Amino acid sequence: MGAAATAVRGFTADLYRALASTRASGNVVCAPYSVGLALAMTRAGAGSTTADEMDAVLHAPNPRPGALDSGLNTIDQVLADRYQDGDGIARPLLTTANALWTRLDLGLRPGFQDTLAGYYGAAPHPVDFRGAPEATRQQINTWVSDRTNAKIPELLPSGVVGADTSLILTNTTYLKAAWRYPFNAMATATAPFTRDDGSVVDVAMMRGPFDAMGYLEGDGWRAVDVPFAGDGLGMAIVMPTRDDLAAVEANLDVAWLGALLAGFRIATVELRLPRWAFRLPAELAAVLSSLGMPTAFTSQADFTAMSTDPALCIDDVMHETFIAVDEKGTEAAAGSAVIVRPPSVPQGPQFFVNRPFLYVIHDWFTGVPLFLGRVHDPLVTGP
Repeated sequence: MGAAATAVRGFTADLYRALASTRASGNVVCAPYSVGLALAMTRAGAGSTTADEMDAVLHAPNPRPGALDSGLNTIDQVLADRYQDGDGIARPLLTTANALWTRLDLGLRPGFQDTLAGYYGAAPHPVDFRGAPEATRQQINTWVSDRTNAKIPELLPSGVVGADTSLILTNTTYLKAAWRYPFNAMATATAPFTRDDGSVVDVAMMRGPFDAMGYLEGDGWRAVDVPFAGDGLGMAIVMPTRDDLAAVEANLDVAWLGALLAGFRIATVELRLPRWAFRLPAELAAVLSSLGMPTAFTSQADFTAMSTDPALCIDDVMHETFIAVDEKGTEAAAGSAVIVRPPSVPQGPQFFVNRPFLYVIHDWFTGVPLFLGRVHDPLVTGP
């Protein structure tokens, strides 16, 4: 479990930095744990270079891939034991769910099915991608919505599921948690908030009493760890003290993130925290390719351990995250979907040789024409 947790932190840091770089300004939110689970399920069907690249991006521990599968399973079981029966008030409610949606006639490898069922609880759901792609898209979206309290109502937008879709692997993650020390709504007041560009906006600023919570100072930043009720979950909030937030984000890696989450010491903190709510849908194919797994998205992808179909690749990875923070607590939800289909046939100009034509046999290196001729009638064999 420890090695898998380190892997999740590494993937979290990489994915956040890459996603944030595509949004130089503005809010960002993502759930790398959700994306990581969906990708780990997909990796269970990968081989050769495709598998190696996915292992590297996922920071998969050795031995690969078994250590990642078993480690993620253990993490998920620990989280389920602690939080899946929570009420979201006295104790956090945290749930995850995985599913595999397959074309009706798709042949799956037994080993792939066993891994998904045994480690991820994802049994195949045969669906009619070919005959009813839109109905199938709505079916998957309903499954996601039902498991995220309707906070992710349309993970798969119109057009991403087609008749050529072979399978989709989905994950949902949902959290509802009350603060251990709720803010008094009557104390919330308008207060200035200074953006990185120096502009100032007025926001609804929540005000809490002096409370005991995690506190940590680092090079150019300081942080608090705001606890949720029931013990076990907290929201770490990092604020720059010297430069803008981009300077802090530039140092965000697996070591920095691990040191942050393990470094908090209890202190009495007077907290002021703005209310906010934000939703971010994202297509992650380009981001994940840039992180080091480009082959999975090309015709050179190797998913032969997944299916008997000769050629499959990842078409896209869809991800959407929602978060709302107020005086009572936090509600957050995420959905991730890995869409797999055969590689697209490249589109180009049509060239039908159905009229008389000239031909030149030539050497590419020297540019010398060796034979030149014309064909007026392909059936004529001599003068």
